[in-house]
Amino acid sequence: MRLRTSDYRHPAELPTFIASVGLAITLLALAEGFMFWLLIGRPFFAPTSIALGLLLLIVFHAGVIWGIAAIPGHTEALRRAGRRAGPTRNPRVHEAAEIAAKRLSAPGTPPIYVIPFDEVDSFSVAWSGAPEIFVTEGMVQELGDLELRAALAHELAHLKGHHARLLTLVRLPLMARLAPKLLLAPFALAWIALRWWAGVVELSADRAAAIACAGPEPVVRWLSAAIGRDELDPGDVSLHRYLANGAHETIWQLAEEDLHAIAPRLAHRIVALARFATSGKFTVCLGIVGDLKLPRLGRRLDPALPGFLPHVTIGVLAGLWLTPVAIWLTLAVWTAPRHAEATTADLAPVRSFDPEMAPAPEPVAETPPGTIAGGDAIGGMLELARMHKERKEYDRALRVLQDLLEIDVSNAEAHYLLAWTWIGLNDKQSAIQEFTATVNLTEPSQEIHQDALAALERMQ
Repeated sequence: MRLRTSDYRHPAELPTFIASVGLAITLLALAEGFMFWLLIGRPFFAPTSIALGLLLLIVFHAGVIWGIAAIPGHTEALRRAGRRAGPTRNPRVHEAAEIAAKRLSAPGTPPIYVIPFDEVDSFSVAWSGAPEIFVTEGMVQELGDLELRAALAHELAHLKGHHARLLTLVRLPLMARLAPKLLLAPFALAWIALRWWAGVVELSADRAAAIACAGPEPVVRWLSAAIGRDELDPGDVSLHRYLANGAHETIWQLAEEDLHAIAPRLAHRIVALARFATSGKFTVCLGIVGDLKLPRLGRRLDPALPGFLPHVTIGVLAGLWLTPVAIWLTLAVWTAPRHAEATTADLAPVRSFDPEMAPAPEPVAETPPGTIAGGDAIGGMLELARMHKERKEYDRALRVLQDLLEIDVSNAEAHYLLAWTWIGLNDKQSAIQEFTATVNLTEPSQEIHQDALAALERMQ
């Protein structure tokens, strides 16, 4: 049985990832919107607003391009400055990485380079090529074998959990200062949002390191040496109070308060790791690895349940993005033409109607010289009016038919189309008049005469 990433992944990793990425996209979109607002909206003196918006857009996107383009070059520089660990060169690093990869069921050991820095630090880089791990000489010299294994297992967990690529994209340009500070503003905005998720994935990687070391003690000693050396002596760090008294909540609270007072930067990670080490899930993971060395301490469930805040953040961001869309759709539906073409069955009955009382059609006026008239023109206008009516563009159909009747007032088909246009506009009285005119202008044998007469009878 192989150890899976889900066996040690922190429960809050997925919701915080969704919330953090959504927040990062929102912040970057707001920044872009502000710059375009300066450029297009021109909220103040136009030349100044346009120049400022254009300058900010250039700087913003130039920073993104510069930072991303500098990542391969920076990685190559680190690679040339360091020495690759192997069985004969830095065998301690190589052996620790091999054991950690085997314990975590990793697909293999990536290239590991020891770089000449005195700090106790390690990081992984995953970009265009194969992923790589970099450790400092200070860490190799200061840490023992178990602590070194914990650090390498931590980085392997980032690679196996697919954390390293996003962390490399956002955090590496800031850490390495790959561009002037002003140009790194996009990465700073993204990192502000992603730090939430980055903190949770550190807890997931700490869990993997504890599994690789068969206990949390080496992980805590490595953490205290790496990020808490100015606050806490690694030799004085012990999880005995947690491991021995994990079931007693009072002891937990006192120990956590004491740890926060001594080393606030480490308190959250150490307490989270200790709680995981006393859970039944950690015992199961050690059983999968086959190196069970800790006693069964209560077999409690994993206490690190996802908090309520990530889900609230997801909901707020979803509302922020979906609300404008919902408002736009509502306005589109509300402002759409409501007068759909009605059928004669939907019309309200008219109390009384006598076709004989309808006004007689006006006599046909002669077409003035120079006026566009004739069969072709009238046929085109009829076709145009019919097209507008079928599209429910009744206002346009009305104008075309009124213009046509000024040319040929005795056109029965125009009166018939105009009647149905008035029905679409919910003007029943005008529709009755046009149906009447159609009846008076046609012969009883004609189909249009019969259709108009049937419509009048139904309207009665």
